[in-house]
Amino acid sequence: MAESKGTILVVDDERQNQTLLSTCLSEVGYSVQTAGDGKQALTLLQGQSFDAVLLDLVMPVMDGFQVLERMKEDDALRHIPVIVVSALDEMESVVRCINMGAMDHVPKPFDPVFLNARIGASVEKKKAHDREALLFAQLQEHYRKLQELEKLRDDLTNMIVHDLRTPLTSLLSGLLTMQDMGEMAENQQETLSISIRGGKTLLGMITDLLDISKMEDGSLHLEYKELPPGEILGSAVGQVAHLAQKRNVTLLTDLATELPTFPGDEDKLVRALVNLAGNAIKFTRPGGTVKMSARIAPRDRLDPEASAVLFSVSDTGEGIPSEYIDRIFEKFGQVESRTAGRKLSTGLGLTFCKLAVEAHGGSIRVETKLGEGSDFSFTIPRERTDIAVGGGKSHATDCPIGG
Repeated sequence: MAESKGTILVVDDERQNQTLLSTCLSEVGYSVQTAGDGKQALTLLQGQSFDAVLLDLVMPVMDGFQVLERMKEDDALRHIPVIVVSALDEMESVVRCINMGAMDHVPKPFDPVFLNARIGASVEKKKAHDREALLFAQLQEHYRKLQELEKLRDDLTNMIVHDLRTPLTSLLSGLLTMQDMGEMAENQQETLSISIRGGKTLLGMITDLLDISKMEDGSLHLEYKELPPGEILGSAVGQVAHLAQKRNVTLLTDLATELPTFPGDEDKLVRALVNLAGNAIKFTRPGGTVKMSARIAPRDRLDPEASAVLFSVSDTGEGIPSEYIDRIFEKFGQVESRTAGRKLSTGLGLTFCKLAVEAHGGSIRVETKLGEGSDFSFTIPRERTDIAVGGGKSHATDCPIGG
């Protein structure tokens, strides 16, 4: 038995018309059901699925206009194509039905070829809609499951990271205490120093991840106080100077004169600058330069009436491919370097920078050119802006980080 091309509902109060339409459609492979009035038609439509409706206009109990109106008001029925079956002198009524949402019309007496063409186009449109609706429902379900998995991942990550912080802090305390316990051989001292630096780096990553999670869910509160830009810049420079010296990278500073203070969270902003500078130094070749600066932001970057302090970190590193610029601040971003397959960072530092800056009501941006370097900069308003911290999860993606 051949598969049905679709299911059609014929709605007509005249038995002869029902028979003629049903026979014509059945012969070309459609399954057909009939209804003698509008109420019976709506009962059938609500009880099973149809791919199209052939609708007569003049019927007792409930006419075609009422049936069409009810169908278009019902979310479950509005997408079923309706083809009006009309006499030649009912064109004004046909136009009214088209305006109400009917897809097409077939004149009486009908031509079988014309009827089949109209029905075929309507059924194909309905099946296309059904495919789209099914795909959309599947995407929604997949997205819901993805959200559940992301929440499970984040909860598990936060639990593990939080539990790691205490023993790591104890380990670092022990290593720092060992430095004061007496003389060591040069190789012992070097090994201990490497361990301490590695532990501090790991502790910083843990702190970043915990703060990122708090900013994403809105539970992190900023500790505002009036901050001199020079102190913020100087504190950040002090924390990265050793790394620059070790990598033979020249570290320059540029502090504009007479900069005003501004309200902000000192710890968060210093860490943001340290993250930017650390990335810049790490991915700048030996002999290159990293420049850290602070000045008043140009008015064209802000609202004409606004005022902000602009911090920037520029380098002479290898730059960032243009296709990744829009995604570099996303969490856990990582990409192969264009040279030697080198990985570019973990993606936590820049995510922290973006969320910390936006929590202050500021904005962060990057300008970069392959082979010439990058310039990361962010603005902090000179007037306190209390906004919701976060604004949604940052999803894992592959992206480049650093100079």
